[in-house]
Amino acid sequence: MAAYSKGAGMQLYRVITEKNWQEALRLGYVPRCGNDKKEDGIHLNLAEAVEYTANRYFTEDEKPLVLVVNTKSFSERIEWCDSTTTEPWQRPLAKIDNLPLNVVLDTNALVAMEDGSDMIFKWDQP
Repeated sequence: MAAYSKGAGMQLYRVITEKNWQEALRLGYVPRCGNDKKEDGIHLNLAEAVEYTANRYFTEDEKPLVLVVNTKSFSERIEWCDSTTTEPWQRPLAKIDNLPLNVVLDTNALVAMEDGSDMIFKWDQP
């Protein structure tokens, strides 16, 4: 696991379900998911990983959406996990308790599309 920090922060992304977003609005922060608890940090995504993450971990019924996250306030607490064969990009893991709503700059919809006999999510990145 490589440590990497950018003092100025950068935009990263988080894919969550509509239900989790509603819970976050009520709580004031995005709670950790099971994988976050297991790794003791908040999993974030580079832009190129968003569609992969949505398609691998979410279903159409869950109505996943993309949170645009400003990492400036916690950039020095991000660990950059190495790429893997199935995920050929760095994987940021923020070593913070939860993702406060004040770092969420925007939410973006993912569009469910048919791809042959399968359904896939597409993200029209702003």
